[in-house]
Amino acid sequence: MPLGPDTPLSSKLAVLIGRKLRADGKTLSTRDIATCTAEPPGGKPAMTHQVVNDLLNGVKANPTVSQLIGLARALGSPVAYLLPSYNGLTSLSVYEDYPDAREALRLIHDLGDGGAAELLEAARAIRLRHGRSDLTVPEVPEPLLPFPQPPRPGRRRRLSFTEAAERAVSDPEGT
Repeated sequence: MPLGPDTPLSSKLAVLIGRKLRADGKTLSTRDIATCTAEPPGGKPAMTHQVVNDLLNGVKANPTVSQLIGLARALGSPVAYLLPSYNGLTSLSVYEDYPDAREALRLIHDLGDGGAAELLEAARAIRLRHGRSDLTVPEVPEPLLPFPQPPRPGRRRRLSFTEAAERAVSDPEGT
């Protein structure tokens, strides 16, 4: 799904959520996302599920830096993708994940258009040597890992009357 230069944050979040499913195959809830915005291990979430909901619905469009970092962490995305005016998720992922790619860009910085054109030509030649075309590079890469299950709170859910009665029958000591 190509995104235009003025793609709103809510649309970018929809793309990222579309790439992820919970381990049980279900769509992520706003609570799942909010819980996973926490900095591991066991940190406080960067936002509530209501803020996530407001961002997804476009009600809120200007999250704080800590909220952007948390969303990027939760959805497996470079933070820069969530900023206005940049939509190259694949190129940002390469830039963030591969230090050699950053070094290659640094080395051609002062070479201008000619250096960029040569780097592009070399990258296409490398893809051809590996049996791949430049047309097969996805605009939105598939996630490498499934969405982490949020930690469950320590409290147990209340039993229904029937469940409580069944438990009482099966455990007369009440332990």
